[in-house]
Amino acid sequence: MSEIFPLEIRALAIAIFYAIGTLAGGVGAPLLFGWIIGTGSSTALFVGYLVAAALMIFGAVVEAWIGVPAERRSLEHVAAPLSSKGL
Repeated sequence: MSEIFPLEIRALAIAIFYAIGTLAGGVGAPLLFGWIIGTGSSTALFVGYLVAAALMIFGAVVEAWIGVPAERRSLEHVAAPLSSKGL
């Protein structure tokens, strides 16, 4: 979740995406990996690793494209919390 979103929205989005990712990683990944291993093909395993690497590279490119410089800055300086708007 981007640092430019208010603190409360960021927290909710992180919780939702964590739950979805845990479900996908805990159920989908073992099924997919078991199927790949069950084929007995080292080529299928290699292709699986290539797909995973491509997804990681895609994520890095997206972050480089739309990421915000938030390093060494507090989150409140990047985006103020919603609760501070009324003060």
